[in-house]
Amino acid sequence: MSCKESNKKETKTTEIQQTESNLEIKRFDLDKNSNLKLSKWVEYYQSLEPNFSLENFEFKSKDTFNIIQGNVFGNYDINFDSIYSNFLIYRNDKKKYIDIDSYNWSLDENNELIFSPDQEINVVDINNKTVERIAFRGPSQWVENAFWQNDSLIILLENDNEKQPEITELNLESRIVRSFKYRDTLNFVSKYSKLRFKEKGLKYE
Repeated sequence: MSCKESNKKETKTTEIQQTESNLEIKRFDLDKNSNLKLSKWVEYYQSLEPNFSLENFEFKSKDTFNIIQGNVFGNYDINFDSIYSNFLIYRNDKKKYIDIDSYNWSLDENNELIFSPDQEINVVDINNKTVERIAFRGPSQWVENAFWQNDSLIILLENDNEKQPEITELNLESRIVRSFKYRDTLNFVSKYSKLRFKEKGLKYE
């Protein structure tokens, strides 16, 4: 193959890759009404920022992620605290669930919430009795809610200290994580978590 033909082939490949990348950058194809948790999350932000929309989330990054052993108890374990039972996010078949709470908070002797600065996002397999950490957040970013898009795709709904919400997709089969960042900075501090706790019968100030 001549150098010219080789260069043309490489250029064409690069153009295809760039086109695919540009399509991906623009793509976040979930409708807010496709999931109740997503709908409530969007509606909360719209109540404070009327122009808030999923269309304003822009592709941020794509990477692989590791799955390691989690540091919380599964609901099959005798040490599992039942206070978290109402917060578990089950897959449709009830064989697995997402736990974004057990590592992040607990109740003191006065039934008041105590928070850790860190948050583990774990997937618990009830049948196989495994707890796997799929993500970890520090004090500058936190997961406000999560849901199963399908049996292997998990969506994390997040916010951070910069007041820019983020949506993260984690594919348990391919181990691919894609992140979408809100293009604007909001002018308020999210109190979405307070609403979520209130729905489950807990209160914190």
